Parts: sequence; structure tokens; C-alpha cells
Amino acid sequence: MDKVKEIRNNFPDTTEVSLESCGLSSLDDVLNVLGELVNLRVLRLSNNRLTKLPTDMSRLSKVEYLDLTGNHFDSIDDILPGLCSLPMLKHLDITMAEADEDELIINLANLLTFNGTPLTDIPDQKYEYNEESVSPIKATDEKDSVQNPMFIEVNDSDFDSSRKLFEATQLYLGLRESFVHHTADVVSELKQRTKTETDPIRYHNEVTNANRIIFDRCFESIIAQVSRNDKKLASIMMILKNSYSGLLEDSYNFMDQSIQEFGKRVRSMQKDLDGADQEIGQLLEAAEALQQTASDSESAKRKILVGWEKEREQLGEEIGFLKNELEKYKNRLTQFQLNKQKIATQITTSPSKILKSVSPSNNSFKISQLTINTNTKSLTLRQLKDTIEEIYASKQKFDEKCSENKLPRETMEQYLYTFLNQKYGLKNLILEYASSIIQGVKRYSHEDNDVAVFGKIIRNEIDEEFRFVQKQLKETVSELLKVFLRGKYAKKLDSEISAMHQQRMNGELNEEEWVDIVKYMYNKEDSLNIIMKVTEAVQAIQTKLNRGNSRISSPSKSIGVSNKIPFKIFMKVLLTYQLRGHEQFLYKFVKLFRQVDSDKNGVLSESEFKQLLATINPNRTETEYNQWLNYVDPWNNQQITFSECVTFLSAELLKLVNEKTSQGTNESDAIEEQEEYDFESNANEEM
Repeated sequence: MDKVKEIRNNFPDTTEVSLESCGLSSLDDVLNVLGELVNLRVLRLSNNRLTKLPTDMSRLSKVEYLDLTGNHFDSIDDILPGLCSLPMLKHLDITMAEADEDELIINLANLLTFNGTPLTDIPDQKYEYNEESVSPIKATDEKDSVQNPMFIEVNDSDFDSSRKLFEATQLYLGLRESFVHHTADVVSELKQRTKTETDPIRYHNEVTNANRIIFDRCFESIIAQVSRNDKKLASIMMILKNSYSGLLEDSYNFMDQSIQEFGKRVRSMQKDLDGADQEIGQLLEAAEALQQTASDSESAKRKILVGWEKEREQLGEEIGFLKNELEKYKNRLTQFQLNKQKIATQITTSPSKILKSVSPSNNSFKISQLTINTNTKSLTLRQLKDTIEEIYASKQKFDEKCSENKLPRETMEQYLYTFLNQKYGLKNLILEYASSIIQGVKRYSHEDNDVAVFGKIIRNEIDEEFRFVQKQLKETVSELLKVFLRGKYAKKLDSEISAMHQQRMNGELNEEEWVDIVKYMYNKEDSLNIIMKVTEAVQAIQTKLNRGNSRISSPSKSIGVSNKIPFKIFMKVLLTYQLRGHEQFLYKFVKLFRQVDSDKNGVLSESEFKQLLATINPNRTETEYNQWLNYVDPWNNQQITFSECVTFLSAELLKLVNEKTSQGTNESDAIEEQEEYDFESNANEEM
């Protein structure tokens, strides 16, 4: 950088700058200073550490010659933009891979020479550069003679030195022989050998050899005269003449051979150059073809863009419509996600506070328009649970289709008949299977939590999504049991742990196992309540077994001593506790819902839904009512189910629970007695 500034300050009009071997790794710092040298035409940057050039070097507007040899450019993309920005660049020397050199030549169309090789058929101007001037100096007519060969003729001046020696010899010998006559044979031979000569070097070599012959003749005449008086001196002079003559003859022969070898090389290089010119021509033709292809591609691209614009306008209209629909769904989706999060965390909610404050209604919805036939075929518990799972799966698909077609959802009671109608079709069969299902629900609700949940969903006492909470509870207990076993038996293999896990789920849990699971899942207060209920369940089973015959006394003793409990009974306690907590959570809302549900079918109209909102929170405005309606009933179907209300009003339900809890009511004891599972009735079966 300092060197460049020194040149700018001391030689502002210089036409050449050499920064060779300066250790430059970038031109960014020196480019602006070089741009101030307005007459700069030659820039030498060889043997530096440059790996790329600035993309814009247009400030060097007059640079015609650029030397970049000895630098390490990995990619042509690192230098091509900068070289293309030099408007006057005509001569470039650079070290690149051969493939990259061809690409450079194609892209730099203004180049006259590349690495010293002419790129056009026009006679090249030979450039000589120095510190004083870098103006292009045309080579002598020697270059023109190559382009337009002219034969060289023998000239008298070629023999000036020989003529002087001949005249001196004649004077010494006292003779007056003519030089032309004396050298006629030599000149004739020279003319014969050079009559078609165009190479000045070869011609000069032949002239030198002719002069040598004339010199020898002159020396021989002098030696002959000297030998008359001094034989010894004549002998020495003859040796001297032969030595110099031999040297000149050897030089002539060497020059002749060198010229011939040089000619061969020149012809070979010319052949290579012609081949390179042909390749360059082919490359230029290929470049023109590529340019035409690019032009055609650009035309095709414009046509595609026109078509795309039309399609974009059409899509814009569709997007506008979809945006309107999206706005309707966005808030509803947000509320749904909040409710989903509530359901996912419901399992860790402490039901104990709720149990102390509220109790469920003693009244429940009855299955509409259904007369129970006591002679109806009874379903086993397994058949009933399979039917319930089939109904759940079918309703989930049915709800998805309703959402896609903008149709209202059905309650579980309504869908029960839809399901049976799709499956059986005949009214008698529908009523018969409906009666069987209802009877099964009444019969097995105290035995199986899944059946109890289904019955409460049909009676609109809990929402449909609660079944997923119970499912999550089962999965959580199973995973915690596996974690406990893996921690206790750390040295056992995974296969052994899995076998033990399966054995526990099909058999009994040790006290430390089920107590650890309860304490992990619930807070201290809920854990104490659940442990008490599990203990009561164990005692109930023990009491039932003690009433039986002595054949089952052994397992009874095992249960009583070690506090082991069948896994199924343990799960019943947890599921019952969770169901009761959720039922209390919805207790007050169920009462309010039934007050506004004029048809008692678990479905509200728009006016009934507004009435429900007003009952829950009378401080709402009409705008807020309409917003809630857009969330719950975006398609204005005038049918909002009980489960949808629970889903979209989850935040309001929490407020209701808090209000009820603050009142400190003692209705939870009644629900405990009413909803307590009959653990004794199936003790033998579970054991």
C-alpha cells in the first residue's frame, strides 16, 4: 500500500505500475489509489498471493495490459467479473488451468493477446514497456516480411570488409587484380544459395561463410609471399589461418543446423497455432450457438412468465377466498389447541379440591325415544367394549367428514343411531342393538371404566374428548412402571425388563411399585387420597375372598400381608379417581347447559348458546357473543353439541370451578358414594 501511494505522489502521470512479488493477497486496499493514476495503461501483479479479484475494477479505465501470472486463482468465477469490468483490457497474462483459459478467452472478447499468443489474424503490435513510456511500438518490417515474404538479394555492401582486406593484400603483393574478378565464383555461389532466401539470419550466415572463403584466399596469398623470406613465420601464419578458418566454418555449420532446427520448431508451433485458431473458431461458433439458445430460452421464459402471471391472478383470487376462510378458523384453532393442552394436562390436575366443593347432578339425560326390552340379547363385557371402540373409531371419521363438508357434529347419542343405521339398516335391528348397548352400559358401568365413560358421554355428563385423557393415563402408568423396573433392576437386559413389565400388567403390583407410581403422578394430597382408595380396594377384595371357600385363602393371605394389588384393580382406582375429578370439573356447567337445552338432546341452537354464554358471564357484549359463535359454529348450522361447548369454553369452565371451590360446598361425598366402583362384585374374576 505504501509503495502504491509513493508512486501516486511522485509519479502521478506514470503509465506503468509494477507490484510484482509484493505479497498482495487482495486488491481492495490499493484499487482506489491505482484508480487515481489516470494515465495507467500497464499493471504488473505477478507472483503475489491473490486468490480473487474485486468484482468492479472499472476505475482502471485505461489499463490495456494486465500481468497476473504466478497467482493462485482456484475458480474462474473469482476473477471473471473483475476482468470484464476493465473496458480497455487487450493484453492479459495469467496462470490458470487450460479449461479455464478457454472460458476466459470466450468471455473477454476484446483481448488481442492471451499469455503472449495473438488471438486475431491482424498483425499483432509488439508492446515494449518501460518506466518512461508504454506506448505500443510497432515491430520492424521483419514482422511484415513474415506476413508478406520477400526474397533477399545479394548486396555489394555485404563484402565491404572482404574488399578492404583484398585491396590491402593487393597493395602488399604489388598486384592490381580486380576484386569482382577475384570473387566472382564466391559471389555466384552465394547468389545461388540465397536466391529464394527470406530469412535474414540464414542469409547473414551464408554471407559470413562467403567472406570467410575470401579471407582465406587473401591470407593464403600473403603467406605464399612471406614464405619466400621466412618459412617459419609462414608456417605459423598458416596454422593461425587454418585455426580461425576452422572456427568460422564450425560456427557456420552450427548456425546452419540451429536455423534448420529452429525452422522445424517454428513450423510445428505454427501448426499448433493454426489448430488453436481453428479450435477458437469452433469455440466462437459454439458461443454464438449458445447465445442463440439463450435468446430462444429468454423468449420461452417470457412466454412462461406471461402464462404464470395469468395463473397467479387466478390463484390470487382463490387465495383471497382462502384467507377469509382462514380468518374464521384461526381463532377457533387457537381455542382448540388450548383445550387440547388442557386435556393433555388434565391427568395431573388435582381433583381433591374439586371433590370437596361440588357434586354431580342426580338427574341425567335418558336415551331419547327408546323403550328398553328386557328380553333383548345381552352383550358380554368384551363384546360391549369392542362395540364401543368401533363406535369411537367410526364417529371420529364421521366428524372429519362433517368438518370437510361444513356439516354440524352429532352427539354420541345421535351418532349411536347413525352408526347402527349404517351397520344394520332395519329399524327392528337398530332398536334391538341400541337396547342391548344401553343395557350393557347400565350393567357394566360399575365394573369397567371405559363403559362408564361411554355412558356418561351418551348422557352428556362429560365431553367426548375425555376418553383420550383416560387413554393417556393408562399409557403413563405403563411407562412409569417400566421406568421403575428398569431403575430397580439396572443390570437386567431389556428383554428381561419387558417380560417383568408384562408380568406385572397381567398380574399383581408390589406395594413399592404402585405407591411410587402414585407419588410421581400426583401431589401429596391427591397421593394420600389415592393410596387410601387403593388400600380400601385391597381390603374389599380381601373381605370378599374371605367369604369364599378355603381354596382361595392362599392368595388372600398374600394380598393382606404384602399389600400387593392386581394391576387391573389399581388401574380401576386411578381411572375412577380421574373420571370423578373431571365430572366434578363439569358439574356446574352441566347444570347450566341443561337449563338452556330446551330439547334435552345435548344440542344448542344459536339463541340457546348465547343464553348459555350470558349465564356463565353476563358482562359480555353482543360483539363478543358473535365472536364466540364464529368460533363454535363457523358455518351457522345452528347446532352446537355439548362436547363442542366444553371444548371451546374450557377457560370459562375453569372460572366456574374456581367460583364453586371458593363457596366450600360439601357435595363431593355424595358423588363418591354414588360413583364408587363395586370392587367386591368382581374380586374373584380379577384375582
